[in-house]
Amino acid sequence: MLIRLIVLWLLSEQPLHGYRIKRALDDDGLAFWFPVEFASIYSVLRTLVKQGFVEVAGTEQEGARPQRMLYRITRPGRLHYRELLARAWQSLDPPGDAAQLALAALPDLEPAALTEALHARKQALVERLAQCEALRRAAPEPAMADRTRALTQADLAWLESFATSQGISLKGA
Repeated sequence: MLIRLIVLWLLSEQPLHGYRIKRALDDDGLAFWFPVEFASIYSVLRTLVKQGFVEVAGTEQEGARPQRMLYRITRPGRLHYRELLARAWQSLDPPGDAAQLALAALPDLEPAALTEALHARKQALVERLAQCEALRRAAPEPAMADRTRALTQADLAWLESFATSQGISLKGA
């Protein structure tokens, strides 16, 4: 749903070709907020065209580059876009992620490996906080940075508590 929503969001502003969508996500500093694989943009565009939410609006050629198909959102696509936006507020990310699996397999890690992994996770979370602040202005809405910071701080607090329960100190890490 996320990539579909991103594509419709960008097309709601103006007709674009797939490469321009990818560049918008990269150039505007949105890659931190919405990491999207280039191939998935075209896959979603093809699906949206088949479903009638997007249509080919013509072609565009920039300099000596190859011609690219321009896509634009249709009226049903705008309705679908609004439905997806409303659904996005209601949906929660699935609770299963790589960290959850690592917790499920906790007995399989040696204590030294667990200590090292927890220190590495803490470092990654601290780096995410720094990235969040550095890219705050690139976010289309400041609340995105606020939410990411709050979630990351909560993850850090949980990590500290979990490490303590395992007899591991993350101080100085």
